[in-house]
Amino acid sequence: MLIETLKQKVSHRSFWESNTEKSLLPARNMTRTKYLLKLANLQDVNVVTSIMGQRRCGKSVIARQYIKKLWDQDVPKKNILYINFFLKPIADVREEKNFISIIEWWMEQIADREQPALLVLDEVQELENWDENVASIFEDTSMHCRLIITGSNSKMISHDFSAKLGGRYTTIHVFPFSFAEFCQFSGIEYATKNVEEYLLAGGMPEVLKVHNEEQKMQLISDIINSTVKHDIVERYNPSNPGLLYALIDYCRISFSLELSIKSISNAVLQNIKLPRGSSVSTQTTSSLISTYIGYMQDVYFLYSPPTYSYRAKEILKRRVDKIYLSDFCLSDYKAQTQKGRLLENMVFIELLRNNFKVQRYMGYRNKNFEIDFYVEKSSKSALIQVCWQLGDRNENRSLWEREFSNLHYIKKDVEKFVVSRDEKIASPYRDIKHLSITQFLVWAEE
Repeated sequence: MLIETLKQKVSHRSFWESNTEKSLLPARNMTRTKYLLKLANLQDVNVVTSIMGQRRCGKSVIARQYIKKLWDQDVPKKNILYINFFLKPIADVREEKNFISIIEWWMEQIADREQPALLVLDEVQELENWDENVASIFEDTSMHCRLIITGSNSKMISHDFSAKLGGRYTTIHVFPFSFAEFCQFSGIEYATKNVEEYLLAGGMPEVLKVHNEEQKMQLISDIINSTVKHDIVERYNPSNPGLLYALIDYCRISFSLELSIKSISNAVLQNIKLPRGSSVSTQTTSSLISTYIGYMQDVYFLYSPPTYSYRAKEILKRRVDKIYLSDFCLSDYKAQTQKGRLLENMVFIELLRNNFKVQRYMGYRNKNFEIDFYVEKSSKSALIQVCWQLGDRNENRSLWEREFSNLHYIKKDVEKFVVSRDEKIASPYRDIKHLSITQFLVWAEE
């Protein structure tokens, strides 16, 4: 009886029925064309496609937009089975035996074997032995269907899973809205003057739909708590959850700053409340913080690029250099004092979005001679400095010297840019270009 009931619940939530089709996509749905194009390009490729990214960044909506696209191409509705493992009414499908029964029922009794079939497993990590089950379906020649999975942890695609599939998988990394998507969603002009609004609002689709400030703050808090509870605590079972939450609060205010594990430990220990009579050594805290930062990177909450040393010609094994948040709405900042850091965070995320390898760059003169980003992609590479606003050269001489001269003194044969909100700036050096933030976005996408 359980399986029969589960079949009904699953079919109802796969949008097969006319009365459920309207719930496939949310209100104010915006088509994310670039991700759909990537999915379409993989349509005839024999791989498992994983859609990965931070919680609430839009992975599930993209998967459902793709389902709608296939419907529009006349793929039968019942040839697409969509299972969202977070839905409580179908929680029993997370059990391996129930899942196998549902898949066999769909493939043998529901799907038209003469037509293309697609299985979408949303938040697949909630499925018992998910990696073994996905690999089994992929390898089973009687299961003639394409597989798309979504998840919120970069370590999901483990070495064991990769070995089981023989490397036959590909990952699409989903980010919150880009500036172009934000402008389209908000109905505003794509122009440099609107970048500040984007930096203050962020790119989380659900957050942008809320206009009441108190409700917006509550939603952001819910996203953070949900990320910690489901993606970190339940997966890793950290030994000191209080330290983890204190570290998250610290990262929210310390993005785009020079950091070290020691400085983070000292700051976090000042703010964490320990039970009476207990103590935590700095060494123990440092070890835990290093581990917890790794967890936060795994779940796409933050990023920490490595540092390239010109002197050693290698990646420095530093414990932490800078951290960047996955979205600006997660930051906890004073709006009038942190704009430059927000812009730097934006540039970093845009570089990742466009598949650049991103590193910090340490020059050869002294250890403080650093450039914000050294980026590479195919035959394209550049050194990039980011500044909120350069203004007049005579009035801001020291600022111009810092941003342009550091690049000029580096004798590396790559493009060199200073990126800021200024629209028209004449660079004082022939080997360096100034780009407005929107000009940089064009360069990154080329």
